[in-house]
Amino acid sequence: NKYYTGIILNLSGCNINREMLWEIRERLVDLKKTGKKVLIYIDGGGFDIYHFASVADKIVIDPVSTITLPGFAVSKTYLKGMLDKLGIGVEEWRFFKYKSAYETLARTSASEADKEQRQELINDFYDLAKKDITATRPWLAGSFDEIVNNRVIIDQDDALKLGLVDTIARYDELEKIYNSMTGTRSSVTGLGAASFDRQPDDRRWGEPSKIAIIYAIGACAMDDGITARRLINDVRAAAGRGDVKAIVLRVDSPGGDGKASDYIAEALRKYAKGKPVIITQGSVAASGGYWLSMYGDTIIAAPNTITGSIGVIGGWYYNKGFSDWTGLTSDVVKKGDRADLFTGVTVPLLGMTIPSRNLTDDEKVKVKEQFITFYEMFKKKVADGRKMSMEDVEKVAQGRVWSGVDGLNNGLVDQLGGLHDAIKLAAKNAGLDEYEIVEYPNQPLFDLGALLGIPSIPSFEDSAFMKDLLLRLKNNGLPLYMIPDEYRDLID
Repeated sequence: NKYYTGIILNLSGCNINREMLWEIRERLVDLKKTGKKVLIYIDGGGFDIYHFASVADKIVIDPVSTITLPGFAVSKTYLKGMLDKLGIGVEEWRFFKYKSAYETLARTSASEADKEQRQELINDFYDLAKKDITATRPWLAGSFDEIVNNRVIIDQDDALKLGLVDTIARYDELEKIYNSMTGTRSSVTGLGAASFDRQPDDRRWGEPSKIAIIYAIGACAMDDGITARRLINDVRAAAGRGDVKAIVLRVDSPGGDGKASDYIAEALRKYAKGKPVIITQGSVAASGGYWLSMYGDTIIAAPNTITGSIGVIGGWYYNKGFSDWTGLTSDVVKKGDRADLFTGVTVPLLGMTIPSRNLTDDEKVKVKEQFITFYEMFKKKVADGRKMSMEDVEKVAQGRVWSGVDGLNNGLVDQLGGLHDAIKLAAKNAGLDEYEIVEYPNQPLFDLGALLGIPSIPSFEDSAFMKDLLLRLKNNGLPLYMIPDEYRDLID
């Protein structure tokens, strides 16, 4: 729009995950290429906020602020010692080197394989941030590592001296600073007004073609998370519309139930045949989340997407003294030698059953055979979808997680980018110059609670930790296609 000379962003209270910040930052890079200016105000923030803000032509920091640039880290809390004290035994069914989703329950510290893959992810995230920051603020190239290693908490005055920011001022001074920076007398227009300043649609020759964006967000499950049963209907509906010429699947999932992943992947392959299908991976598209992706014509990931984790994991919770200290006991009447396997004490209120016994040696042999069968099936589907040999899939499998950068190098993704890039590619592949976006699932017209000013009350059951634990308990003894919940530290 020729009437706008640039953009001012206020990052106060900004709470956006790392991958999405990168996507928005890339759009600001594109904006600057058109000659527009970018001014960003921060009143503090960590590594991700500063990485984002560094795209600006000028960074303004509040007079009472701190920036924290400690680098990246991910820590894990191991529950085995606590579970031992509770009398709950946990056996990890791990047959693939990097598949670490049960480590926090069955170990007291990380395996070398998990340390290795987490370190590689952290290295890639750090390198991306350093590259971007020093590209737009080249004077930091020689001092960046020293600042990170020795200046963890930086106040506004030191931030200015170090060249991390350009001006110390309050938000109400931004219009004046912007005009001084650009040499113009621009007036600030709010986002609401700017959104109406668009070219009117020309519908004299009919409705424009559509690109459908389908969101697969959350753990892979049939009736919650990505809600596979509902999402299949969305895929069928979008693919069945004559005016929808291409489909973009946005995946942001750590995996979970392989059946749910397969339902969606097969639905895309079946119903969207003949239409371009572009996959865009968000913060995480690993294990079952990668399964969702593998039949797309093109997979696009951000550099800091967590992808891959081709493998299967499982475990077994059982009563190993739990009854001794709780006083809870159970009995069983059975018909069938192994019918008692899933019986035990049911914990009041939680409603979950802790089986009375561990598996026998011959049962464990059968479990291993089953898991290897599922693993080979997963690899074959990846090989079919990605046009790779089974040998090449095995080289990047074993449950290992990869960054988007590494995924591009090893063939798990096709290009780096975000949702915007996926939409552009879908339009190109469908031969569309003009199009509209339709989204699935349909978004509610409004949030009644927010409209009435009713605050949401977080509960323990809604916490990511509890959801992850309940998912594992619900699937006790079953194969899962998921990455550890603790990888949230690398996403947020």
